[in-house]
Amino acid sequence: MVNRQKRKGTDWERQLVDLLEGNIRGVKAKRIAGSGAIGTILGEPLLSGDVIVSFTGFPKTFRIEAKTGYGGVSQLTIKREWINKIIEEANNTYSMPMLACKFSGSKKDGGVQYFFILDFSTFCGIINYVNDLKREVDLLYDELGKEKKDKNG
Repeated sequence: MVNRQKRKGTDWERQLVDLLEGNIRGVKAKRIAGSGAIGTILGEPLLSGDVIVSFTGFPKTFRIEAKTGYGGVSQLTIKREWINKIIEEANNTYSMPMLACKFSGSKKDGGVQYFFILDFSTFCGIINYVNDLKREVDLLYDELGKEKKDKNG
């Protein structure tokens, strides 16, 4: 007999992979089958988290814990232990932690169905990385503009 809650979680993990690959260019997402039980029993960091995602141009992968339900259509209870767990698992695999949540039973009614949660440190790291990239691109454009100006004299 299949546990209904377990099935609901597995379905959300698969859907999350499809959503990421269907909406973001250059993404590779993979569900880690049996990640919870097997990874914990074996103490194997690579079998931790529910979904692993890599983005073209981003230096680290994301290790995602996927949660659905825990409150229903209009609310969702977030447990601090979930965030702490995925942060620890991400640290053990040199990746970025993220919690992916889905309101249970929510339909496409114009409201939010899915959302991500990042801890403050991870959020700051992402924004700082993007700002560093922007600064590098701006410098390259400045250099290119100077070269064109010197060439055209």
